[in-house]
Amino acid sequence: MRKKTIKQIKEQIKESYSAIAQEFHQTRKAPWEEFNHFLAYTKHDGNTLDLGCGNGRLYEFLKPKNVNYLGIDHNSHLLDKARESYPEARFELDDMTDVDLPEEAFDNIFCIAAFHHIPGRKMRKHVADNMHRSLKTDGILILTVWNLFQFKYLKALLKAIVTCILHLGLKTAWNDLMIKWGNFPIKRYYHAFLPKEFLKYFPESKWKIEEFYFTRKGNRVSFLRSFNLVLIARKK
Repeated sequence: MRKKTIKQIKEQIKESYSAIAQEFHQTRKAPWEEFNHFLAYTKHDGNTLDLGCGNGRLYEFLKPKNVNYLGIDHNSHLLDKARESYPEARFELDDMTDVDLPEEAFDNIFCIAAFHHIPGRKMRKHVADNMHRSLKTDGILILTVWNLFQFKYLKALLKAIVTCILHLGLKTAWNDLMIKWGNFPIKRYYHAFLPKEFLKYFPESKWKIEEFYFTRKGNRVSFLRSFNLVLIARKK
């Protein structure tokens, strides 16, 4: 993907989240059912990074673990909601594709429903490597992305394939989708991961995969029936 296209996509994602911030916040107050399984992997009193934290709802879920929490997001409107809801927590404005994370600083890193917004293979690899560098040895990464190979996204997927062919694959990949959120006209960029492609960003030389599974409303299901891909990986 060309640098110009990447820049345009990053700006578009920021603009779209600003436009939907209020409604997004209202629909993102309760934790997902998937969160319950993550507590077993969360170190008590551990340094914890929530990368792409949005309105900070993960912090509420992590309170029983008494973690030293840092939430990072690129959208100031959502961070305002996070600070309003959790004034005792620490939040910083930054983009996960640009942020310079401290080396070996965290026991846990969460990246919930954000990695699929990163445009371009090289940039996704950069973010994955940055998270690895910032984890302590034996630290845990918990990362989820949407499964976009669902019938309701079929039109967006077909359009992405046609766009890729028309631009000879130079602009976007066949599985780079643009999807509306609710009734808002602005579309957001998503990368639709197939399982094998997704795991390539977390090679065995760097990560021990503790669990990799697919969920639908909190239940583990097959990939084709799922809404989310869930990765739990330990830094080697």
